[in-house]
Amino acid sequence: MSGETGSVRVWRAAGLFGGIDVLRADYRRRSFAPHFHEDFTVGVVTRGTNRFRYGRARLAAPAGTVCLAAPGEIHTGEADEAGWSYWTAQIPAPALAGLASGLGRAPGAIPDFASGVVEDTAVTARLAAFFTVFAAEGPTLRAEELGTEALGALIARHAAGGRCAAPGRGDTRLARLVRAVLADRAPEPVTLADLEEATGAGRFRLLRAFRAAYGLPPHAFQVQMRLARARDLLRAGVGVADAAAAAGFADQAHMTRLFQRCYGLPPGRLSRAVMRHQGG
Repeated sequence: MSGETGSVRVWRAAGLFGGIDVLRADYRRRSFAPHFHEDFTVGVVTRGTNRFRYGRARLAAPAGTVCLAAPGEIHTGEADEAGWSYWTAQIPAPALAGLASGLGRAPGAIPDFASGVVEDTAVTARLAAFFTVFAAEGPTLRAEELGTEALGALIARHAAGGRCAAPGRGDTRLARLVRAVLADRAPEPVTLADLEEATGAGRFRLLRAFRAAYGLPPHAFQVQMRLARARDLLRAGVGVADAAAAAGFADQAHMTRLFQRCYGLPPGRLSRAVMRHQGG
């Protein structure tokens, strides 16, 4: 949607955090009447200042800050000549409560934030990374990891209820179990819910354990497994397109970019070298 009031783009991800709506908006001279959402709203302002009434307070969220709206909380949006741009996500309240519970907060309690504006460059950067990856890739494991870690940081640093439990030492056995699941399902899409079900561990614990053991998040490790599988297939004489599909890449171009970045040569060159050797 575009016009005098700006432009808006919306994505729907039914399988991410219980079903979320992500919005990328550029508003100019646009205002919103008092309203509320049933879901929790988390946004990152990227341009200008988002001015709004939240409960009885009048707030301003400049670029580089996070804006929040709890379920059922009345808020507005105020017209501004310069306007503002932001990313927002509508997250079901039970999903956010579940994330908070995984960090040691009271089970079922929706995180309570003191204000509708959070100034924290680290949290803002994490949320921005999630939105960027989500817009480019959709609800991938990488996007889910980034979103989980960003929301976890937001809750841990700014929600009422005291500090969350400090991370313990990496659980080597848990990390190996996650790795086994990723290896078994390397060509398939895997979610954090899948890993939780397979391991019986919460997502924050398994993410910490895996990073501690292998130095990478699960999605990045799975990509390496796919690249290794594709390289083995190429060495066996399988064509580039077929190797990409069998290894679980979305398309040949995607595999080629990652293959060259990691191995320093395009997969086609390896494939041609194999064919020359076989021909000789």
